[in-house]
Amino acid sequence: MTITATKPITNTEPALADLEITATGTEWLRRLAAVGVAVSSRPPVPVLGFVLLECSRGKATITGYDYSTSAVVKMNHETVGALRNAKALVPLSWLARTIRVLTTRKRDVPVTVASKEMLGRMLVTVTAAGFTIPLLHGMPITEYPALPEHAELDTFTLDREDLAAALDRASIAASKDDTLPILTSIELDCSGKSLTLQATDRYRLSSETLKLPRTVQEFNFLLPATAWKAMAKHLAGDKITVGVLVSGDVAGRSGGSSTIYLATEDCTYTLSGVGGDYPKIKSLFEQHYSQTLDVNRRDLMDQVLVARELNERNLPALVKIGPGSVTVSPTFDEGADQATTPVLLADTTNIDEQVTVAYNPHYLLDALTVIKAEVVRFSFFSLPKPVCISPVNEKGKKQGTYRHLIMPVRMPSTLGGE
Repeated sequence: MTITATKPITNTEPALADLEITATGTEWLRRLAAVGVAVSSRPPVPVLGFVLLECSRGKATITGYDYSTSAVVKMNHETVGALRNAKALVPLSWLARTIRVLTTRKRDVPVTVASKEMLGRMLVTVTAAGFTIPLLHGMPITEYPALPEHAELDTFTLDREDLAAALDRASIAASKDDTLPILTSIELDCSGKSLTLQATDRYRLSSETLKLPRTVQEFNFLLPATAWKAMAKHLAGDKITVGVLVSGDVAGRSGGSSTIYLATEDCTYTLSGVGGDYPKIKSLFEQHYSQTLDVNRRDLMDQVLVARELNERNLPALVKIGPGSVTVSPTFDEGADQATTPVLLADTTNIDEQVTVAYNPHYLLDALTVIKAEVVRFSFFSLPKPVCISPVNEKGKKQGTYRHLIMPVRMPSTLGGE
């Protein structure tokens, strides 16, 4: 008996044409991930789990909205016929899962998402690799909430690398305790030609100031740190445009900066800020410190890493600072007198005797990780007091403004603490 294998008949042309968008599977999944930042996995109302596909003047966009954050991304798509001015609502999770499954073998195959009204309801199909998968239970466009309208107070554009790096460094010190929403945010404080980014979780503070290309309308905005982390990787490009918006219900407020948007060429996020007054932490940073210690960052990180990994549970790392030297060692309940740590040479100012102070090793490592300079500076007036950690800039390089303040912790009683 002879078995004849027949080539499967493939039809990549969708039967629907009111709305029709064709792009690679990679493009679809990348854009849906970007929009997903503004779509809740457990929406309070079902329609907020949908995304809005829209064709207008030959361009296609995807929109997501969860009442506090909106995302609008532009698609890099093929021209399939004449893209009509049309809209369709599609569940984000269903669309992403369907495209991911159909393009498992090869992500770059063309994927066409199309929709058409049938019997008063929208029918959506996804066509790829010979398959056509329908969605029979959609929602009417009228169910989707309209994005709020805003007036624009001011805008400015910054180098993406500079702004993203500063926000990343600031977010290190933001609290992860949702019971205090204000402390889970990054404060953006703009005055004149300066934008200061700062955050605190009450045990450490971070602050950095960026120079703006021109004088900008003063504003203060509390950006949720988790929101920034979610959208950062999707804001690709050389520049990021920051827009300060005024919505109708807060137009009378000082500055009117209840909303901002962050935009690149293909992606725009609009966010509502965290309400409340941020702690006045700027005054905790001194302009000048009487005592300083400069040390190689990589060498110090190695010792902090050892202390973090080998410390007894919930015990701090011990930092011994003396004239021309510094060491970081783990804390042990027993056998501490048998432990030794290599002494690191350091350049010190006004440090005449050795002092031992205890710090959370996780906080120390976070601060040293986000600083990229070869040498870091520890600045203080006296120990044990909060220490300011900052980069030591190399000659000929741009002067950095990042500062990280860490509070010391109580010395273990076994080592002479209270």
